[in-house]
Amino acid sequence: MTWISNLFSRYWRNFHFIFILLLTVILVFNNAAVNGFVSQVAVSAFNYPFFIVKNFFDGLVEVSEKNESLQAALVEASVRLSMLEEARLENNRLRAVLGFEPPPGYSLVPAKVISVAGDKIPVSAVINRGSRDSIFIDQAIINQAGLIGRVVSVSHDFATVQLLTDPTNRVAARVGESREMGIVKYNISEGMVLDNFPIQGTINRGDVILSSGLGGVYPSGLKVGTVNTVEYPEEEPFCNVTLTPAVNFNSIEELFILQLRPL
Repeated sequence: MTWISNLFSRYWRNFHFIFILLLTVILVFNNAAVNGFVSQVAVSAFNYPFFIVKNFFDGLVEVSEKNESLQAALVEASVRLSMLEEARLENNRLRAVLGFEPPPGYSLVPAKVISVAGDKIPVSAVINRGSRDSIFIDQAIINQAGLIGRVVSVSHDFATVQLLTDPTNRVAARVGESREMGIVKYNISEGMVLDNFPIQGTINRGDVILSSGLGGVYPSGLKVGTVNTVEYPEEEPFCNVTLTPAVNFNSIEELFILQLRPL
């Protein structure tokens, strides 16, 4: 076998020339079977690289389609998880209001906040209750934490609530412990304050501030806030009292309208 290998390596150019010559003769004499075979081989050899490239791009398209499908499934699963989480939080909030009792003589009409308005802090809210639900102006709005505000306008399906954070709103209030009275209002620089509280009055940090019922809008005994700071300015008739609101006005969602029970 070694001599054959040596012979081929020595005369390979001659063998190559003879092979080309024989192939030329066969093609010249137009042997159909041979010509067809040669043409098939030539076409296959020409098309093979394109076939490889086509398969490669087909594979890329398939992978891309699978990726898009997986991304869509991931987005759908993420949305579903978000909805389940929102339902869990709503369930927790509703559990917190179970057993929540209205003031004597009142019933609770549940409502949802549709929108809020305000610059740095909400000052009004639109709720999904209106005249069809027997809602009218000046009804008090509360949640399980305390007093929220009052109804100031009503349409058939909706109502607008003025929140306690509106600087024009006022609540006649008293200190839960000493029963001494003042006026709760909200201002931009200090937040919620107890105004007109006499300097000789008894008030301390942590005292609960309740609506007094004076004025006829808000029933008595609704929690408004707790005392945060008390200052006694010299030669002034009133204390400077700041409050921590009972309600987080940045997260109100479910609330209740106080409705008088028929006698």
